[in-house]
Amino acid sequence: MWTGKWWHALQSHLPKGATLAPVIIATDKTQLTQFSGNKAAYPVYLTIGNIPKATRRKPSKHACVLVAYLSVDKIDRSRMNEQEHRSRVQRVFHESMRIVLEPLINAGNNGIEMTSSDGAVRHVFPILTCYVADYPEQCLVTCAKYGTCVKCKASAKELENPKPPESRTQSWTESIIEEGKQQANGNPRAFHTYCMSHDVAGSIYQPFWKGFPLCDIHRSITPTFYTNFTKECLSI
Repeated sequence: MWTGKWWHALQSHLPKGATLAPVIIATDKTQLTQFSGNKAAYPVYLTIGNIPKATRRKPSKHACVLVAYLSVDKIDRSRMNEQEHRSRVQRVFHESMRIVLEPLINAGNNGIEMTSSDGAVRHVFPILTCYVADYPEQCLVTCAKYGTCVKCKASAKELENPKPPESRTQSWTESIIEEGKQQANGNPRAFHTYCMSHDVAGSIYQPFWKGFPLCDIHRSITPTFYTNFTKECLSI
């Protein structure tokens, strides 16, 4: 990760002598049983980009740590329609991730002193940099309408267009959500309709990543295997 231009660009925003610690988050809701019990787990993993990829991907090195389990409890939907239930599930995810990752806000803004492996005490700035997830979770994390691109503003019908569309940005997504709040005036259905008309999920009022320093959640999303596989097939 440190060989890219991105690292040098981000380092220029930090105080002189500071150490950048790119935080990589991964979530994956996993079904533990198939035939009985309907047991599931929703782990949240964390690692940092300062560790070489060859080391990070080896479980024996313990470079990737489990930091939380998100709730997989069923929500009582007896008094909710399908849209209200889906909205509640999405908000629970964002509120939970906000609690788990909130310490990164202060640490990313002010830095923290940490002792490195050589014994030196360094001023470290942990910045949310990458988020690893499958496509449904990418939409959930970025507040993108399902079926659209999480990185650009192409609609579902424009994904096959060879002309590169305008990129999504975190500030743009936040502006759509804020505009939706103002337009809806407290009406959840109106908020949902406004956001969805702009290809933004209409269920999230407060994304967990709002306020994270030097972070753009859309750029943080890593490509999935399907994306890479399709790209390779189309290039043949």
